[in-house]
Amino acid sequence: MHGQRSSDSGNSGTPPEPLVLVAADPRRRTGRTPWRRVLVGVVLAALVGGAAVATVGTLVSQRVAESFAVRDATADTAALARIVVEPALTDTVADPAASATDRAAARARLDDALAGQVSAGSTVRMKLWSADGTVLWSDEPRLVGERFPLSDEDLEALRTDRSDAEVSELEGAENRYERGHGPLLEAYQAVHTPSGEALLFEAYRPYGDVLARAADLRGAFAALAFGTVGVVLVLLVPLLLWLLVRIRSGQRQRERLLGRALDAEVAERRRLARELHDGPVQDVAGLALSLGSVPETRAAATTLRAAVSSLRTSMSTIRPAAPERDGLRAALDDACARARGAGTMTVVDVPDTVAASPAAMTAAVRFVREAVWNAAQHARATRIDVRVRVDGPDVRVTVADDGTGFEPDLLDAPSRPGHLGTTLLREVAEDTGGALVLRTAPGAGTTWQLTVPAETEALR
Repeated sequence: MHGQRSSDSGNSGTPPEPLVLVAADPRRRTGRTPWRRVLVGVVLAALVGGAAVATVGTLVSQRVAESFAVRDATADTAALARIVVEPALTDTVADPAASATDRAAARARLDDALAGQVSAGSTVRMKLWSADGTVLWSDEPRLVGERFPLSDEDLEALRTDRSDAEVSELEGAENRYERGHGPLLEAYQAVHTPSGEALLFEAYRPYGDVLARAADLRGAFAALAFGTVGVVLVLLVPLLLWLLVRIRSGQRQRERLLGRALDAEVAERRRLARELHDGPVQDVAGLALSLGSVPETRAAATTLRAAVSSLRTSMSTIRPAAPERDGLRAALDDACARARGAGTMTVVDVPDTVAASPAAMTAAVRFVREAVWNAAQHARATRIDVRVRVDGPDVRVTVADDGTGFEPDLLDAPSRPGHLGTTLLREVAEDTGGALVLRTAPGAGTTWQLTVPAETEALR
């Protein structure tokens, strides 16, 4: 089934339950394309998307830049340890049995070697550790000779002779003299005395330098990223405008071709209607008038007059009124002409003014023509009421008859040859993105209700 009934109407006397055959779907609606909004939307989407990509890239570059800066600081500390500290080491600096004078001389040698680093301000603090955690040398003399437990990372660096760096938390007692300088990057590297004893050299560098280098890299990437987005937009907007113009031009050309095809069809219908009116209809009408004056041929005259009426009905079908030219009421009257010709009373109730697009009115005419003829042909209806109302943004068309009605379950049955059933009515709703509702039951008549958007621009 294409819809659901909440209860069985049958012949209980209660109004039939509505059955939704086609639900309204805005995605199928073909309204006027807001080209200016499309252009603005695409440009805004490109701006937002480009800015998002550039922003994310900038944030990622910040992390990458910090990583590079930390790596560079580690490499600088390793180079300082290998090139400056290790050549200045003597075995005395780590020998507890050496005299105080000799150890002081060994420390003085390190002071002289690293004096440039301290004066340049590239480091905040430097320390030389033994494996047991004793500070053998530091540019802060108060730390020399104190012992602190080494971290697992420090011990691993001593064993593997590797260099590394991390942001120091400065919470331990050994860092009490580094506090107040802001965040510091602690880099360490194993060095060796002439006898081969492994010591650990530490250098504390201002983390602000790392952030400054990262900011430089981030700024360069941001300039590149946002510049790229700007260039893409400069190239995209003219291309987009060209594509929109081509699409709009193609749409207009298609509309013109469709209009020419419809004009040709209307012209041919008018020609056929004119030939019928000027030829056979006039001849048969004149013959019926002549035969009607003779008593013996009055029956034949009656038959001829019926034929004239049928021909005029056919002429109305061949050359129907156009809703945008003749008005919706005239077009709906023409749509009901075939049923009237078959003897079924039809009543059309349409407002004097219907604010709807030509496509919406054409859909209403198509729907009424099929629904009224189905009622006259299959439902044995004696009266059919056609009602049109504008309900907000929609046009609501109702066709109700007093015919036999039927079980809605029959809609699921295969169509018999020559019977399109509700296919054409459903197509009108589907083509416009509208809704189709059915109310019927055996002996209760049938009511079809079509709702189409008043501003639809195309009807396939």
